[in-house]
Amino acid sequence: MKEPTVSIILPNRNYAPFLPDAIASIKAQTLTDWECIIIDDASTDNSVEVINNLIADDNRFKLIVNKTSRGISTSRNLGINAARGEWISFLDSDDCYAEYFLEMLVKLAREADVEIAGALAKIVNEDFHFKVSDTKWNTYDYIFFENPLDMIRMPQVRKWIWCWRKIYKRSVLKYIRFRDEMKVNGDDVMFMLDLQWHVPRIAESNIEGVYHRTHKTSITSRFNIERVTMFPLMFKYIKDELLDKYKKDFWDAFYPGLFLLLMSESFIRFGSVLNDQNKKDLKKILKSACKQVVTKRLPFKQRLLCRYLRWKK
Repeated sequence: MKEPTVSIILPNRNYAPFLPDAIASIKAQTLTDWECIIIDDASTDNSVEVINNLIADDNRFKLIVNKTSRGISTSRNLGINAARGEWISFLDSDDCYAEYFLEMLVKLAREADVEIAGALAKIVNEDFHFKVSDTKWNTYDYIFFENPLDMIRMPQVRKWIWCWRKIYKRSVLKYIRFRDEMKVNGDDVMFMLDLQWHVPRIAESNIEGVYHRTHKTSITSRFNIERVTMFPLMFKYIKDELLDKYKKDFWDAFYPGLFLLLMSESFIRFGSVLNDQNKKDLKKILKSACKQVVTKRLPFKQRLLCRYLRWKK
């Protein structure tokens, strides 16, 4: 059987209302030589029924159903392991591709001779519905990134951790996987940190290629204690495996921001909805995370705060 040009990996958990748009945007791709591997992570809504109805007439789709929830990272890894395409792309089930996304990025990657190519994201609201656009795309309006430091300084529409904005040569993911312990979020951060030092040269189109939906039911919009449990794991992995992979100027820019995100998630962003048990749990997680922080990578005031939180009873 001939291998497809692109393997699209689409994880889903309880996003049945958004699946018709996501799958419609895949079916509308002007590059038709693709396979789509959908991994349903033990949804408790009618996602599986919706998916089966939407893909019944197209054998380019393959559905994998997890019997128990295994998390976003494991679901994406199952997709990578099953992929046969020359290129791999990711799509979240509440987002959509522009209809030219795959064709534009495959052509760009080949012409620019890179193993990773990306497009801009367009932020849309909950009521967005996919439709074919009249965008005139090209492969000459792009820029190179050859320094990870430049990549992390880009605006949100080119956010470096958004792994679904890009396509990847499958060969570069041979030894790269999402961290299974990142079950809710943090998966994309660790994936891109693992990947970028291997492949620092990326071609980025200046044309929008993905519609990123914001809505009140997304994991980034609501409190979940698992959102914070990622931080001790993340700081430990960075300390043990990644500190020597990037230059000092990269960590000077990235590390304080990650520490501030820990503070925001623990104290600020969801403070008004936390109950007493949440606060106790967060206190333990915060202390555990601070014990994994390499304080010399923090500016002076953050360093003092981290040390205080580390030893505070």
